[in-house]
Amino acid sequence: MNAVKNAAIDFLGTFIPWWLVVGVLAYVSAWLLVIVLERLHLTRHIWHLPLFFVALVVLFFSVIGLILAP
Repeated sequence: MNAVKNAAIDFLGTFIPWWLVVGVLAYVSAWLLVIVLERLHLTRHIWHLPLFFVALVVLFFSVIGLILAP
């Protein structure tokens, strides 16, 4: 039970919360997906690209967080 309360990654003596790692993974994966969509010229069908990017980050954060939750 203590592992769930203090779910953190020990990196060189610094404790990093697991949700920070999930957030970075979500941001990078959304960024890469937008790059692929731009290369395929599919972003012209998206009304507001920054809002779409934020929605992707939230979606990926939720999915990756469910998968990697301690």
